[in-house]
Amino acid sequence: MFSRRLYVALVFILLSCFYSTTARAGLIEQLAVGTSGMSLGNAVTAYPEGSGAMAVHYNPASLSALGTRFDNGLTFTVSKRTINYTQGIDPEVGGLWAPFGGWFNNGKDPLDGTEGKLQSGYMVIPIIDYEIPYLAGAAMGISYNPPGPKSNWTFGFGQYAPFAAGLKHHEDDPASYLGQYAFFLRMILAAPAVAYRLSETLSVGASVGLGVTLFSFGTNMRTPNTMVALTGALGESTEGLEIPILSELTLPPPWFNGGMTPYAKAGELDLMVEDYFTTSYNLGVLWEPTRWFAFGACYQSESDTTMEGDFKFSYGNEFQRTVAWLGRSPLTIIVSGMFDLPNKAVPNQKGTATVSMTWPSRLQLGIKLRPIKQVTFTCDANWTDWEAWPQLKIEFDQKIQLLRFARMLGYTGGPKTMIIDFGYENTWHFSYGLEIRPVDKLAIRLGYEPRPTSVPDDKFGPMPINDMEIFSAGIGLIVEDHPKPKPHGMHALLQQIQHPTAIDINVSYVNIHDKVVGFDESTNLNSTAFTDIVYNPYAGLIWEQEYSIWIFSLNQVFRW
Repeated sequence: MFSRRLYVALVFILLSCFYSTTARAGLIEQLAVGTSGMSLGNAVTAYPEGSGAMAVHYNPASLSALGTRFDNGLTFTVSKRTINYTQGIDPEVGGLWAPFGGWFNNGKDPLDGTEGKLQSGYMVIPIIDYEIPYLAGAAMGISYNPPGPKSNWTFGFGQYAPFAAGLKHHEDDPASYLGQYAFFLRMILAAPAVAYRLSETLSVGASVGLGVTLFSFGTNMRTPNTMVALTGALGESTEGLEIPILSELTLPPPWFNGGMTPYAKAGELDLMVEDYFTTSYNLGVLWEPTRWFAFGACYQSESDTTMEGDFKFSYGNEFQRTVAWLGRSPLTIIVSGMFDLPNKAVPNQKGTATVSMTWPSRLQLGIKLRPIKQVTFTCDANWTDWEAWPQLKIEFDQKIQLLRFARMLGYTGGPKTMIIDFGYENTWHFSYGLEIRPVDKLAIRLGYEPRPTSVPDDKFGPMPINDMEIFSAGIGLIVEDHPKPKPHGMHALLQQIQHPTAIDINVSYVNIHDKVVGFDESTNLNSTAFTDIVYNPYAGLIWEQEYSIWIFSLNQVFRW
């Protein structure tokens, strides 16, 4: 029997490694949910002991195997990100590409040869909207099996973040043109769950996620665009071109009040939107026909959200003076009215904004193999429906002057809506876990999760996540051999939760593969087409990124 189990385990490992080369993965889903789950590469759909009470997320059916316990975890992340910018060669002319043929700054982009570095993590606490210059989080899970004769029912509850990402750059950092700060979060504040044991080997379960979604974003803006540069070129060329009376009635010099230069800061955008009530559900099944094999499956539903909040567009001096010029003469006023262009300069626009999106659904299928008592192998196949979020769409309560100008260059989103197409792809990937118990009180855990990115090369930018590999290592230490007795009163309970029965520790290294976005490769980053004005802050530049994340997690386990 032992040799048969070992043979099956070896075949499973070889097949998993082979198929992983053709799988695709995701973005920011399930990076830091449960400590022991992270230690095993999140491959715990068929392994209740590996997920712990966070089975509320990983597979609600696993609650049937956990009894009564409480898990309380804390996670902290440290990120390192470096971006280098190099001005690209235009293959049509064989020289450096620059807006309007290099009219400005001798054809040299000021960002050429510069480097951007991550300042810190960044997060906003939902509801109270308190900003913190690091990225951390807490997770909690409860499993409760009624006392008395063995019950087929097990109840659970959880709090966790299935999706989260946050970063911040200095205001003068070149990277600030794609986001000085950004924080995306879906937080489950209450996840009631239930599991039912249909037989000795088969359990089913479900949980409902009630939570919040938050998007905080701020960016400097620049427009290295040929048509934008044309306004500046015309402004320089018409300096002093004054025809008495006629000029003031038609096109007062200099045209566009000097116009806009492609490398100046065009403005800033600050946005904070939230949805205080989002819903989802998880469905799971767990089949354990033998002690050495188990199969688990969990479907996590999509979650639609409509976030509302405040925005502020601040405009640079060049943009303001160009708008003011459109209101200087009868002719410019008529032309601006015909094309719905602004002609009254304002330093900023404030109001309310709405962002609608769909957090993607997920399917996770897993197996557990235990060839010997001390060793457990796990492998999960993960699918995420990132195509459910095809674009970032921000709707404003008023016409935005910058977008009104962008329409003249082919932007079709309208003057009150900013749209950035993502083009995300649906994804599959495998994840792996290994747990070794040299002694009963100690578990050594290792995890590996390779995730090819869901972002196509021609849309890279707003979500700067390339292929990643997650390497994890952790330990589980049993502190008390026996479950705690039932507490009598709140005072006894408070005393008990000061002394955990077990402790889990995890360290994960997320290696996001180096990414080079070649010249004119991405319509969301460095396109040189003048119609791709929303949004290409690095037009004509080659963009090289190095990115890595360390995740540290600690979890306390209390059993009764």
